Amino acid sequence: MTTAPAPQPGWDPDVLGVLMAPFTGTELPDWVGEVLEAGLASVILFGHNTPDLATTGRLARAIHARSEQCVIAIDEEGGDVSRLQAGTGSALPTAWALGEVDDIELTRHVGKALGDLLAACDLDLDLAPVLDVSTDPANPVIGTRAFGDDPDRVAAHARAFATGLVEAGLGTCAKHFPGHGATATDSHTALPLIELEHRQFATEHLAPWRIVPWLDGVMTAHVLVPALGQGPASLSPWARPLLERTIGGTFRGLLITDALDMAAVATDPGSGEAAVRALEAGADLLCLGSSLGRDDRQLLRAAHDAVLAAVDCGRLSASTLRERAAHTRSVLRTLRTRRRFVPAPDPDVALRRAEQLGAQAAARAVRARHARLDLRPALVVDLRHRAQHASGARSQQLVDALREQGVHAGIRDYPDQVDRAPQLLALTRLPRSDPEERDRLQALLARRPDTIVVHTGVPDAASDHRRLVLAHGAGRTMMRAAVALMMRGQS
Repeated sequence: MTTAPAPQPGWDPDVLGVLMAPFTGTELPDWVGEVLEAGLASVILFGHNTPDLATTGRLARAIHARSEQCVIAIDEEGGDVSRLQAGTGSALPTAWALGEVDDIELTRHVGKALGDLLAACDLDLDLAPVLDVSTDPANPVIGTRAFGDDPDRVAAHARAFATGLVEAGLGTCAKHFPGHGATATDSHTALPLIELEHRQFATEHLAPWRIVPWLDGVMTAHVLVPALGQGPASLSPWARPLLERTIGGTFRGLLITDALDMAAVATDPGSGEAAVRALEAGADLLCLGSSLGRDDRQLLRAAHDAVLAAVDCGRLSASTLRERAAHTRSVLRTLRTRRRFVPAPDPDVALRRAEQLGAQAAARAVRARHARLDLRPALVVDLRHRAQHASGARSQQLVDALREQGVHAGIRDYPDQVDRAPQLLALTRLPRSDPEERDRLQALLARRPDTIVVHTGVPDAASDHRRLVLAHGAGRTMMRAAVALMMRGQS
């Protein structure tokens, strides 16, 4: 049985037992250390916490020195979504690229390589793999983060990826239940509505979740699916019973909310009320989101006090909260035990292995037609308009990859440069669904029909252009593979 920490002034240990909190910076603040000692169950690290492997490792060790049982989580998928390599871009390919290659053993090895990187930094829980089925090419938030648009392929690769993570000693958390792949709305900015009827949703989006018994946790999505129940899945009581019906038994892992600072729920009903509703709906662990641009201590205090107030007024029973915190601590202790019993590799060795494996996988995935590139100077025009809140991918990755191959490359500064550039490349992601991106692309191709379009989204979202590269992502590894393919002149 897990023993709860002794109460500390101002912090309730049972409330802290259901919170996953962020903080700002690369050093452990004194106040966070105090909250860790008071019983904070988990912390989550973001890119501003993890500028490099060495700094991340020092920070993680400092956290564990203050609380041996605290689980350190990170939202690290590889590909376009990387916190551990946010500054440089991930060494690993996107999930879509792995699905494109469709080599299950390769996917397991990539999961293991990612797990080794995290283990080398003393991290415990990866908020991965993605189990969303990307059936809507207009989806601005999932896209190439998914292993594909086929539920069987997604399930097979997600399980292989998770197996690799576990082999490295990491905990796993699949996301985003019941499925975020059939909407063109990003839950970072608004609450998505999925209007599929029950049978179609179950066939296309629930099927992959049958692998959940092999995983440690499930992250609920801020999505509305009226065919399944009323209210957002993350805050509504229909989600957990649906998960258990889907897997055919009792779910014994952790039900973790998506970040409660996302506009889908932070605007209405507000993050404090969302925290309470999520617990009422059966959540075990509340992910509070990022502290960047916020008062990190106040962010934690607001969630803590909202839950405590709900207990004080009888809305949440103290016994239910205590049981939930005990269950959460028990599962997290299992994850910490796993992490300690699997030897962690040297960070430099883990990084070299990830670089090698990622390059091989990306080279097998990227596709091109009539996209020959030579050593003349090149100009990159980034036509992508909609923000990529989950990844923050930048056009500089393509420019850097071109320069590594000896091509003098830059990003367009003035319109007249488009006409003068010996070689022109355009980055796209959603040209078929984003009117502004589509109009920009059409105008550019009217001026320069010889432009090579480097498409970073899912293939079905690409334009029908003669000179096209399907990069299956916008990260460093995918851009390097795309440039290498263009330099070889293959199609």
